[in-house]
Amino acid sequence: MYISGLLTYTLNIMMKTVLDYLSVNRLIALTFAFLMAGGISTMINKEFILKYFGPDTPKRISYLVAAVSGCILAVCSCTILPLVTSLYKRGGSIGPVTTLLFSGPAINILAIFYSAAVFGWDIGFLRALYAITFSIIIGLAMELFFGREDRKRVESKGIRRSVRSITSKPWYQTLIFFLIQLLILLTITASPKFAPFLNIPIYGEILTKHVITAILIVVLIIVVKRWYKPEEIKSWLSESYVLIKMIFPLLIIGVAIAGLISAFLPPQYISEYVGGNSIFSNFITSLLGALMYFATLTEVPIVKALMDLGMGVGPAMALLLAGPSLSIPTVLTISRVFGSKKAITYLALVVILSTFAGYITGIILQ
Repeated sequence: MYISGLLTYTLNIMMKTVLDYLSVNRLIALTFAFLMAGGISTMINKEFILKYFGPDTPKRISYLVAAVSGCILAVCSCTILPLVTSLYKRGGSIGPVTTLLFSGPAINILAIFYSAAVFGWDIGFLRALYAITFSIIIGLAMELFFGREDRKRVESKGIRRSVRSITSKPWYQTLIFFLIQLLILLTITASPKFAPFLNIPIYGEILTKHVITAILIVVLIIVVKRWYKPEEIKSWLSESYVLIKMIFPLLIIGVAIAGLISAFLPPQYISEYVGGNSIFSNFITSLLGALMYFATLTEVPIVKALMDLGMGVGPAMALLLAGPSLSIPTVLTISRVFGSKKAITYLALVVILSTFAGYITGIILQ
């Protein structure tokens, strides 16, 4: 009877977590993340990708571009995956690609401003500084460990054959095509709490977010129909569908597992072990944050609640860095895309650097 009840409780938690995850906003965000990824695979010339993310690009350019790209993408660790997957499949170098993988969720402007608004500008500034610095360090480390292997991958015939470029549109058309989708992502993931910063009156989330999103979708449809041939559209949608089939099931499995972790490790229990600023408390927080799923901006209220329960400022910073940047869905997916060895190395780098940042922050601010 006990086992049956526990099993029912576990299944209910998993179902509730998945249903909560599949909100309208998140589904829209994921859809356009996949569409952007499919567009990268089919509508951007390979030479353009390799110019900024390839192994022969000067590091000062490729890593800076990757870090800055993260600043403008208001995405979580899951919605960045389709974009990173496409870049990697198109021949992007492991270093800049993993820099973007970390910077996308960790550095986005909305998260930094939200952190500053809730915790103060000291924590907000440190979070931004750590995130930018660590994204580049992680990329350089991945390049150091796997650069030679990755160059062979890019030069291999299999990669060359898989790379396709079916269009040679004017640059402004390609720019507008992706800019509209980026605006849709920014709009649908924006929090109403940011209205004061953006000078947008809040008359309800539907009037501010969904109407704007609907208008942008209509504009995108018009642009696509006027500028792209039917075979180009078909190839774009087909590639997006391939990425959905590969990544989305892993996201759902990972979200369900993360929900179980959250359910069986309540905040009160966690805060008991992360109230100080020891290396151990920061490491535990970083590891747990790297395994649990945090949608864009949700890490801020969660960390605030934990701090109210007694979490130290050091572990809080560790969670702010590791939480949005990694999750079980991310680990599962990059294991499939990059390989298990690269995925484990990336996980270790995020946890170690977040632990270090948390410990230093605790010394500075406590």
